[in-house]
Amino acid sequence: MAETLEAALDTVDQELDHTRASHDSAGRSTQDGLSAKTPQFARLTPTHGTTDRGLDHLHAVKLEAEVVLGRSTLSVDEMLNLGVGSVVELDRMVSEPVDLLVQNVRVARGEVVVLNDQFAIRITELVN
Repeated sequence: MAETLEAALDTVDQELDHTRASHDSAGRSTQDGLSAKTPQFARLTPTHGTTDRGLDHLHAVKLEAEVVLGRSTLSVDEMLNLGVGSVVELDRMVSEPVDLLVQNVRVARGEVVVLNDQFAIRITELVN
């Protein structure tokens, strides 16, 4: 195994030497009549713009929020048999908190409450 590894390393070294020999001092390839040049990039320097604004400019951005009561896995046959009055059992108990997802990321958990004849949640836990 060591002899095979040594032979492979020698082959790589020979190919590197051949590649280096086929480039001129400006880094251009002279092999097979091709002319390629090493790219030169301008130095990038950080700008000292207005990064001290904080998050104030993001306050008006709208985000999708949803509350997940629970989940269930159904077969295609079960889905096709659903109708008015069907009951789908979820994977959570009534006493368990629901998840608040913002942009499909869980950010909090809470309990379902009724507020002015509408469902709402009372946050009981924030997710790190």
